[in-house]
Amino acid sequence: MQRLIFTLLYDHGQFMLSRNFRLQTVGGIDWLFDNYDFARVSHGLDELMVLDVSRGIRDSEKFAYVVQHIARRCFIPMTVGGGVTSFEVAQRYMRSGADKLLINSAFSNDPTLCRSLAGHFGRQCIVAGVDYRKTAQARQCVMIENGSREVPADLSDWAVFLQENGAGEILFQSMDQDGTGMGLDLSVVDELRHPPEVPCILMGGIGKADHIIDGLRHRTVDAVATANLFNFIGSAFLDARHMIAATGVQMAHWIENDYALLRDKFA
Repeated sequence: MQRLIFTLLYDHGQFMLSRNFRLQTVGGIDWLFDNYDFARVSHGLDELMVLDVSRGIRDSEKFAYVVQHIARRCFIPMTVGGGVTSFEVAQRYMRSGADKLLINSAFSNDPTLCRSLAGHFGRQCIVAGVDYRKTAQARQCVMIENGSREVPADLSDWAVFLQENGAGEILFQSMDQDGTGMGLDLSVVDELRHPPEVPCILMGGIGKADHIIDGLRHRTVDAVATANLFNFIGSAFLDARHMIAATGVQMAHWIENDYALLRDKFA
């Protein structure tokens, strides 16, 4: 089954929009709950991802508290990430309601930790985040630490390394497409020399339902994720799921009467 994932970006108490990894504040948790009724939005989604993208020193305890409040309103699996630098932080996120952990920089800085977390929680709980951008020479460049530092590794080799060190899924996020609404970079999985043996998620560039459909139709893509807070509000995820189902993409099926009832509540 293909999956649709909604991503929330958190920065020191605020939820953010991102364009090419430059952040813009949208609002705090009250704004989030005023605009997204997660008990209803969950019917249009397969998973929720909540990421702490804070620059500078992160407060994992405060972030875990926010995650806990979201988890109480959300009835779908949740992936939590950002600043997973120790077992203690990982455990704090899991206890706050996370079903999976998204890990990015630690795969470069401390791969032993990543293997340990996969061994403890199960590799199905470890999502490896790959932020990448194209250089002037059209080479795919792997970035860590909120896109500020390059990893001296080929993207294909890096994908293999991630799987060898505990990744149960890989999230490929294009820094060039991020926040543009111009569509996903589908070429990233086409150009891998070794097709990943774990599920692949694409993120960066979704602006409308057609972009979701394009991603889910790709033979190597198992899920797509969007962090677009404004294009996907109200009944938008329910409407998008209805459109996706009509194309024949294999997703979890919602009963039509339930869909219509939820849609009417947003009218």
